[in-house]
Parts: sequence; structure tokens; C-alpha cells
Amino acid sequence: MKRVACIAGLFTLVLSGCGNLPDIQRAEKAAAEGDVQEARAQLEKLAKFGLADAQVELGDLYGAQDTPEARQKALDWYRKAAEQGSERAAIRIGKMNAREGETPEQRANGARYLRKALAEGDKTALIPLINLYIHFPREFPNGKPLELIQQAREAGDPKGDVALARYYLLTDQFESHTDEIEELCAPIAEAQPECFQLLARVYLVDGRSEDLKALVDRAKQAWEQGSIEDRDLYLFARWLSDDETPQKQVAATNELYQMLTPDYVPALTARAKLIMENNYLAEPEVVIEMLREARANGDLKASLSLARAYERGRIVPTDPKKAIEYAMEAREKYPSAEYLLGRIYKRGYLGEPDPEKAKQHLLTAARRGFPKADYALAELYWEAKGIEVNRVYAWSFALLAVEGGVERAKELMVDMVLSLPEHTEKRAEALYRQERAARRQMIAGGTSGPATTTKQGG
Repeated sequence: MKRVACIAGLFTLVLSGCGNLPDIQRAEKAAAEGDVQEARAQLEKLAKFGLADAQVELGDLYGAQDTPEARQKALDWYRKAAEQGSERAAIRIGKMNAREGETPEQRANGARYLRKALAEGDKTALIPLINLYIHFPREFPNGKPLELIQQAREAGDPKGDVALARYYLLTDQFESHTDEIEELCAPIAEAQPECFQLLARVYLVDGRSEDLKALVDRAKQAWEQGSIEDRDLYLFARWLSDDETPQKQVAATNELYQMLTPDYVPALTARAKLIMENNYLAEPEVVIEMLREARANGDLKASLSLARAYERGRIVPTDPKKAIEYAMEAREKYPSAEYLLGRIYKRGYLGEPDPEKAKQHLLTAARRGFPKADYALAELYWEAKGIEVNRVYAWSFALLAVEGGVERAKELMVDMVLSLPEHTEKRAEALYRQERAARRQMIAGGTSGPATTTKQGG
């Protein structure tokens, strides 16, 4: 009877007398303290009992991992919660499919959830829905983003002002509307922190350096007063030195990162990366110490950065064993860690090349959406150092790399085509289509194993 009473208590979150049972508050506390494993253990038990709130929070934990496999698990839990009527879950499904959907079907599914949420009064659905309509106009010919924006503005929703500014940016009308964008964003930046980025872009485009400096000071003050969160200041700082920024503001980014460290762990890793790219900012020892501190706080991106540092040998002496150790920590979350491992074994950094290990890691990275790994596989099968030449595999992986935007793959294909018989090219193209279809099926189905259509071998 006590077990029955405890199970019933799960659904009302009244767990007194059942102290050995999982608890959402305990899970939230564990997550806040960085103990993701304990938080997940608590939530999985509750989620399997069918508790929608636990399913949503478990989905959030998986979603934060930022890998295709984890995102699929997040979607699975969100769907279970949505089937029980959870609006929180429904909006998360919509946003995830809108932001990360790789097929028209996934994006259409995201739009359906977002439209439903918006109709029910959830204003947070507005921006991702507008972004979908702007980025994929052919998929949503009847989207009418400007009408949505106008509706929001007429209703007095400040997100409508931000959406209009973003609309100008995403439709290449930004520079002709800088005055209007400033009018939209200047009064609401603390309430809508994305406006800090938009205003900074205005000042950079117009060459208003003093206004930019004042804006950075405003962001600092807002953060110090608690008007904006750590993440808001971090995103603003990161944008200021991002590749898409009109003029990189490295010094400002570094200063804002310093304000956030050591308490906000992502800023530790980001500042270390900034220093590696701009080594006049600090000595190499400072970088390594920051990365080690971030790693000790559970930031796997720091492990990945340490792996790169020891593999490349630019700020510390090359140490492939340490590079492998750190890359193995990061590989579950970051496909680029698999690529790094493949490169180490391909190039023989441990003494002799190990093409079999290289192939395994590179194939895993490629199938998890890292196209540079396709290029490396094309090279591996074409150069055939330690494995048998396979022109079919080489050409098919080169095609995948080109599709993924790797420019070097085109040069490799020019070298290959002169000695590639027509029948071999046709076989390779058929294999390329099979592999591409299998990868898309893996993403849609949420499987984490390798595709089965391409049997790698000699």
C-alpha cells in the first residue's frame, strides 16, 4: 500500500513519506549545481511515470547538450508531454523544429506548433515563427511575417518591435533603416536584450564609435543592476567579435567576458578561445588555466578547446595523447571532437598512421553533420595510406563534402576526375545518394548509430 501511495504522490508532487522516490525540486537543485547526471536520473524516473513537467525538464536537459542524438531525445520527451496537453512542451517542439529542423517537414511541423502557441497567447512563439517565414519563404509562401509583426506591435508587444528590426536585418534592408531600428530598440534594450546586438550593428554601420562605447557601458550597467542575465551579456559580448559583425570589437568582448568570469563558465571558454585567436590579449598559460577551470566546472567545450590546443601546438607544446584524452571527453557532445580524433590517427601523430581508427572517427563525425570529415574520408580513400584505394568511396565522400560547403573538396575532385572511369563515377554517385538519404533518415528517426547503406571497407 505504501508503494501505491508513493506512486500516486508522484502525480501530485506530494512526496512526503516517500523520501526514496525521485523529486523534481531535487532534480532542479542538482541541475543548478551542475550535477546533470543526478538531475537526469531524478527526472527520468518521474518522466517514465508519465509526469509531464518532468518530461519537459528532462527534454530541456537533453536539448542543452546540442548534439543531434540529444536533440532527438529532447523532442521525444517533449512529444510525450505534449500528448498530455503540456503547452510548455508544445512550444518547445515548435521552437526546436523551427530553429534546428533540417527538412521542410520538420520546419513545417515547427511552424504548426508555433502558430498554435501564438494563437493561444504565447508571445514567445512570434520571433521563431517570423524567422522561419523569412529564412524559408518558398516553404511558407503564405507566411506574411510583416502582418504578424504589425499585429504584435498594435497589441503593444515590444517583441514586435524587435521582430521588425530583425526583419530588416534578415531581408537585407538593415542599412536603409538604421534610424528606425534605433528608434525601435533604444528604449527597450534592457527588456529585450537582443536589441543590444541590433543597436551595436547600427552604430558600427553608421561609424558612431562613441555611441557604441556608450552602448557597451549601458550593457555593463544593466548586467550589474540585474536588468539583464549572464547569458544576455555573454551573447552580446560574443557577437561583438563574431565573424558576422561589421567590425570586430575584440577589446570590448574581452572586457565583457572578464566581467562574467569565473562564475559564468561559458565565458571562461569563450575568452580562452578569443585569446587563442588574438594572442596579444594574454599569455598562453592564462588560456590553458581558464580552459582547465571551465573543464573542471563541466564545460565540455573547454575539453574540446584543450584538445585542439594540444593537437595544434600553437600555445602549448604538441601532445597528441592529451589531445586524445580531452577529445574523448567532448566527443559525445561535439562532432568536431570525433573529427579531431580522426585527424590525429590519420596523420600519425602518435608515431604511425592508424587509418582504421581514423576512418571510424571520421565517419562518425561526418554522419553527425561535420562535412570536413567527409573531405578527410575522401582524401583517406584516395591517397590510401595504409588502406586499399577505393575510388568509389573517395568520390562519394567528396560529393558529400562539396554539398556540406567544403571548398577544398572541389579541388580534390578536379584531381580525381581525370583518372575516374565513368562507370566508377556512376557507382560513386549512387552510393553518395544512398549515404545522404540514410543520414537524413538517421536525423529524422533519432538514431545515433552509423548509416547502414555504406559498408566501409577496403
